[in-house]
Amino acid sequence: MKNIIWILFIIASGCNTTDKIGDISKETESLHQLIEKLDYFRLKKEFSSCKNTLPKTDALYFEAILENAFNRPKQSNQLIDEFFKNSLENDSLGIKLLQIKLNNYIHLSEYAKAKEVNEILRQKYVPYMDSVALEDLNNTYKIWDALKDVPPQEIIKKMDVSLPIQKDKAGLSTITTNFGNATMNFVFDTGANFSVIQRSVAQGLGMKIIPANFNVEAITGLEVKSDLAVAEKLELGTITLKNIVFLVFDDAALSFPSIDYEIKGIIGFPVIRALEEIQIKMNGQLIVPKSPTQYNLNNFALNEYVPIVKTIYKGDELRFSFDTGAQQTALFSSFFKKYNQEIKSKYKKVTLKTGGAGGHSQMKGYVINNFKLSIGDSQATLDSVQLYPDKIGNVDRMDGNLGQDFIQQFDTMVISFKYTSLLFR
Repeated sequence: MKNIIWILFIIASGCNTTDKIGDISKETESLHQLIEKLDYFRLKKEFSSCKNTLPKTDALYFEAILENAFNRPKQSNQLIDEFFKNSLENDSLGIKLLQIKLNNYIHLSEYAKAKEVNEILRQKYVPYMDSVALEDLNNTYKIWDALKDVPPQEIIKKMDVSLPIQKDKAGLSTITTNFGNATMNFVFDTGANFSVIQRSVAQGLGMKIIPANFNVEAITGLEVKSDLAVAEKLELGTITLKNIVFLVFDDAALSFPSIDYEIKGIIGFPVIRALEEIQIKMNGQLIVPKSPTQYNLNNFALNEYVPIVKTIYKGDELRFSFDTGAQQTALFSSFFKKYNQEIKSKYKKVTLKTGGAGGHSQMKGYVINNFKLSIGDSQATLDSVQLYPDKIGNVDRMDGNLGQDFIQQFDTMVISFKYTSLLFR
């Protein structure tokens, strides 16, 4: 699904009441620009230093966005409700907060409420959005309307669980997924916005297919058609999962005949996020603790369904999307803009390939060697990192995407969704 582009009007308020009016405007504009760049880490720092000097509605606005980004959807919605008590409903900032509220309800799997917010946006805020935003709302409305009577997702953990991870033919991580008496290996992928299943597999498992016929955009920018199915119950070891929503792709969209390979299903981000904490060990084990450990790195944020991790390159703070299903770390146009001269002076353009569930494409780019990247206290050196200087799908606001070539240089990777921290041991 396409990211929504919102029109934000900058208002004159600021972080230092003793500054001149022009400086105040610049301070507030800076906070809005950080939101547009999805730079929630810098936004958190800057907002914390000026929260008490902002007008109430502005403070509620920025804090609601931060609570959403750092995985506190209920708290974010409480702040949004408070915002609308103190601001006109058609305020130009309100449209952004309604989009955030929609996203919060999706994370909480409250689909009927997501449908309601979608309807409000499409009925009252059309003048504030462009055709891309409206098209996306019309497309995603089909999802929430189809799911409006589906109960919220439920995860039941009775104990710490250790599950074996197996690599499939394409090198993707898979875990054993139990549907009653049927057992299958599904790809385990934080980079999948939703869990996905082949149509024939869903039918074979007796799932009811919910016609929706909406478009899903793969990382290549190619679109595939999808319906929906709900698994009333499935199990990952002793973890019981109820009311799990799957996108239903035609078998061909998940098949790659040239390598005699197909994906039966994918356990995606909504399920993985709800596990609260996962530990992936390079010896082939996935550990899900019953009670997550408290971490304080706060180097992990969310943009809708996409995890964002704070990374360090040559002393500069960068933002990478985070996809455990990606084999190789990749760099995008945002990185190229920052290091344009360095890249052009050291490397020559070559033909690169990129692909996803929707297909494959080719484009010109660069291959970077001796690429040193740090996350928290851990650093790794990568070779053959592909740099795509032109826009790919909706990833251009990130500097790159973290892949298994970084992850596998450590014994353990811990992803704490509850405490928004990513660390390597």
